[in-house]
Amino acid sequence: MLRSLYAGITGLNEHQKSMDVIGNNIANVNTVGYKTSRIVFQDLLFQTISGGKAPAGNLGGINPKQIGTGTSTASVDTIFTQGTLQNTGVTTDMAIQGNGFFVVRSENENENYYTRAGNFTFDKDGYLVTPDGFIVQGWMADADTGEILTNTEVSDIQLSSAYTSVPAKATTEVSLVGNLDTRAEPTILEFQPLMTTATSNDNIFDLYSSNGLKLDLVDGEPVRIKAHATDITDMAAVYNDNDVNLGLDSNPTLNLIVNGNSYALTYSSSTNADTANNDNQFHSVQGFLSELKNILDTESGGNYTVSISNGEINVQRVSGDLVINSFSGNPNLAALLQPLVGTYNSVNTSSTSNSLFYEKVLTAGNDFSNLGDLAVQIQSAINDNVSTGFVVDYNNTSTGKFTYDNTSGNNNITGFSIDKAYSGTVFESNMVTSDTISVGNYTESNIFLRLASETDSLNNLYTNSGVSLGLDNNTTIQFDAQIGGDTPNGNGVNNISVANNTVGDLLDALEAYMALPTDSIQIENGKIKVTGEKGIPNSIDYINFSATGPNTYATFTDYMKYQTLQNASGGQLVTSQTIYDAQGNPHVVNYKFELYDEANNEWKLTIEPADSNDSISVDGTTGNTVIVRFNQDGSFQGVYDIFTNNVLSNLSYTLSPSNGASIMSGINVNLGTPGNYDGMTLSASDSTITETDQNGYPMGSLERISVNDTGEIVGAYTNGEIKKIAQVGIAIFTNQEGLLKVGDTLFAETPNSGQAAVGQATTGGRGSIAASALENSNVDLAREFVNMITTQRGFQANSRVITTSDELLQELMNLKR
Repeated sequence: MLRSLYAGITGLNEHQKSMDVIGNNIANVNTVGYKTSRIVFQDLLFQTISGGKAPAGNLGGINPKQIGTGTSTASVDTIFTQGTLQNTGVTTDMAIQGNGFFVVRSENENENYYTRAGNFTFDKDGYLVTPDGFIVQGWMADADTGEILTNTEVSDIQLSSAYTSVPAKATTEVSLVGNLDTRAEPTILEFQPLMTTATSNDNIFDLYSSNGLKLDLVDGEPVRIKAHATDITDMAAVYNDNDVNLGLDSNPTLNLIVNGNSYALTYSSSTNADTANNDNQFHSVQGFLSELKNILDTESGGNYTVSISNGEINVQRVSGDLVINSFSGNPNLAALLQPLVGTYNSVNTSSTSNSLFYEKVLTAGNDFSNLGDLAVQIQSAINDNVSTGFVVDYNNTSTGKFTYDNTSGNNNITGFSIDKAYSGTVFESNMVTSDTISVGNYTESNIFLRLASETDSLNNLYTNSGVSLGLDNNTTIQFDAQIGGDTPNGNGVNNISVANNTVGDLLDALEAYMALPTDSIQIENGKIKVTGEKGIPNSIDYINFSATGPNTYATFTDYMKYQTLQNASGGQLVTSQTIYDAQGNPHVVNYKFELYDEANNEWKLTIEPADSNDSISVDGTTGNTVIVRFNQDGSFQGVYDIFTNNVLSNLSYTLSPSNGASIMSGINVNLGTPGNYDGMTLSASDSTITETDQNGYPMGSLERISVNDTGEIVGAYTNGEIKKIAQVGIAIFTNQEGLLKVGDTLFAETPNSGQAAVGQATTGGRGSIAASALENSNVDLAREFVNMITTQRGFQANSRVITTSDELLQELMNLKR
């Protein structure tokens, strides 16, 4: 009876302890960083009534007979499962995700405690502390270098004045990362067409009239040389005013009736037909006139004058009357003479025929292909058939005109024209300006022009409307230009004499003045075309021409204008960077990249201050400009002296501030690693700077802090600098269940926990740190309520054991009554 009473008492005691553990867990259900506990029971000693026996013979084995004496507490365990994280927005709140404990120091400098509760704050002295004033332990960063030495013992984390501000630091290194676009275009300018007088050998189909119109003459087109027939004209070569040949070669007879008497005149291809009169045969116009006169004189018994003037046959009565009744036979000749039919007497003394023309038809491109050939053809046609002694010359060197010279001729030339078969009159009106060339006189055509070329003289140039530019050997042509806002080579106005110089000489002089590559300035189809170097920095702003000399040159000045066919593009990248002197004053530096030599992948880099009072010079060379060269694959190659082309192993520059700060010398510029793409590159994509960096800054004050997952406390300063301040230490133990709870959510080492191993978060099995968050209690209320029920039932059952045992004892006491 007594054993059951004592066993029941132990049951009540242990279940009371279990309820205490459960109650404590539930009480800390909202305690930050709290780790739940559990109680584990074990049975007490057993009273052995009999021991066990092994089987023997025919008797089986006997088990031991034991009666227990109750229960006791085996352990109260701390459960270190991860609690949920709660974002708080408080910068100094921290939570450990994974294994480990924050290390905090009590008043005793050598006494550390450990906690999962990261609700820390900075006190007035800058210490990072728990709500109870325990100081969080970790490592402080070097205030100058920002390096955290985690291989030392942890110490107090304190945000001292050394970390609340940073002194100014002068820039010593800068870097640029970006791309330079290989796609660039030059400025292209084109002047108005220049013309010059055509030469006798120039292709007839490439020529222009005196007013600059293209000759409307095509290859294979018939061209008619035409003039009024004269006495020397072969009658077989005579045409009427409808350009129809008389056809005497095939129909040589002309019949005429005078006073009713019939006569027949016959054309002969032999010139001898003109030597004898009264034989009714003729060859030339003069022969025909003589035969006609003889007939009229015979029929009239008088005297008649028969002559030709301005291509018309005139019959003039001197004495004797007659009647010309009709003409027949060759129809064309008869029709041409029809106006001569009629009565001739003292009243009607004369009549005039229709016009007779000499014509010769040539084929352009076959009978002549240039002006010299055409001159020969014209002279041959007119000299042999209209006026002997007629000379045609095309003057190459001065006028550019045909000279039609009849000073030694024997007949006036009238009705003179040179006509083309197809539509248009540009060619013919330029060829003949007067249809009459009297004996002893000459006339000229209009000037013939062609587009100028490099070999043409400067003193013989015209506008595209045929107006002379007015240049002569006493003229000096002046020119000036501007490229990229600067005068080329620092020169002002340059000049070239017209005398003994050609268009090509002018282009060469302009090209040299503008420092352009060879053949950048050419003349094509009479137009001076200027192609600048590629890129906006090489943009041609203007080119001006003028002239000086004894004449006025308004035509030249006004005409030498250009149109812009293409504006320069690409080939330029400008970026700015702010650097700082030792006093923390900012200085803006401009980096200007300009396309320099496309063939060799070279760009010009100019480093200049935005403040004109400051000055910059590149170390190791003269001035502030260098050449940046790239490899054929677009990777960075190196930097070169623009004057010596020597490689600069280290690009650096010196800035001399104007504000009293010390000179900033040896500022290294990192444009990339040779052969790599980690800096400036060259490719066919947009020019851009993707990243700039420099290591200087002005003085700054701590503006805010943040904590990363490794526990580093990082400060952001008003000058834009980001610096490490400290790093929170994380402790782990060989047996964290062996830690001793000391209250305030703190743990202390015990001999069974092992010593704390303090290190950085995320290393050595340590968890990471979540900033602006706290770890909630890991108490599971559902589990605790279940445990509470089982504990209550256990306690209740043990109390029943005691009451039942008591009743048994009461029955025993009642036996003596």
